[in-house]
Amino acid sequence: MTQSNQKTKVIIIGCGCIGLSTGILLLKTQRYDVEIWAKDLPPNTTSNKAAALWYPFLSEPMDKVGRWSQETMDYFKQHILPLDVRDTGTLYKKVNEFFRVPKAENPDWSPFVPSFRRIKPDELLPGYVDGYAVDDGFVMDTDIYMDWLVQSFKKLGGRVDQRVVVDIREPFIYSDIVINCTGIGSRELIGDRHVYPSRGQIIVINHSRDRSLIDEEDDTKIAYVIPRVTNSVLGGTNQKHNYNLEPCPKDTKEILDRVATISPEFARDKIEIIGEKVGLRPSRYEIRLESELQQDGRKLLVHNYGHGGSGFTVSWGCANEVLKMVGEQLPKLKCSTSPSSPSCPIVRSKL
Repeated sequence: MTQSNQKTKVIIIGCGCIGLSTGILLLKTQRYDVEIWAKDLPPNTTSNKAAALWYPFLSEPMDKVGRWSQETMDYFKQHILPLDVRDTGTLYKKVNEFFRVPKAENPDWSPFVPSFRRIKPDELLPGYVDGYAVDDGFVMDTDIYMDWLVQSFKKLGGRVDQRVVVDIREPFIYSDIVINCTGIGSRELIGDRHVYPSRGQIIVINHSRDRSLIDEEDDTKIAYVIPRVTNSVLGGTNQKHNYNLEPCPKDTKEILDRVATISPEFARDKIEIIGEKVGLRPSRYEIRLESELQQDGRKLLVHNYGHGGSGFTVSWGCANEVLKMVGEQLPKLKCSTSPSSPSCPIVRSKL
């Protein structure tokens, strides 16, 4: 095994919220020496361009998404939300999703989130008849939170190397354990044609309020208002297979029109636009979170990508899952590289 100070070396590919969260949890065990390789670093990652509201959104399978979402909420409550908001960019905000027609059932993820409830009549906005509520939701200002993740990772001893990886075999030259957190990059890096971009455009305005508002009855032209530390984000779009990273004036107009229907306070003449951002959600029919033994069981590749619109929402839950996978497979890798013990069979098959 490749080691540093008796710790097992791990290379993570990708420096978005998924890669950083995974790296932080691995480092906290004090069992691993962790290095991140990434083409793009904050503030130039897809994560930096996200609205970053805790809310299960455009991601499958919902039973696992629900569990990972609750685990992520628990982690934030214990380790992040008690810290100074000026450092983490993270603060509690109620979340309300509104519907213009009644919903017969609760969302599939609701059993995993104890704080979920149906919205009260006096909380409804004009034109809406039903809705969901999460009173202990929270939001991350990505400009602050992503920097906090990087600094937290480095303070724990993690290293970041800005480099382009074009062959998944390359990091295995330096480490027996590689974790793939490349999002859309997995389409080319490992040839996964199931992952594709869903273009999201947002508008940042000089405004804030006490709760996040969502209307996603049209999943291609969603509307939301997400208040952050010093501003709010208006959105959005969900344009599948669209790689355009430039803000589109037509999308800007349509976002403003849709958001104004949520509440008149967001009419164009009442807001000040600070800027616009575009990011490509790593969409997939379901999140890929699984491990593969490589090279006759001597190497371990763990995949953690395809989180769609729920990257921040499931980040710590998925990171904890990776931690478990690595811990379970590590003895097999040690056996495979040092098979002298008769009680230590070599593993030769993929999981």
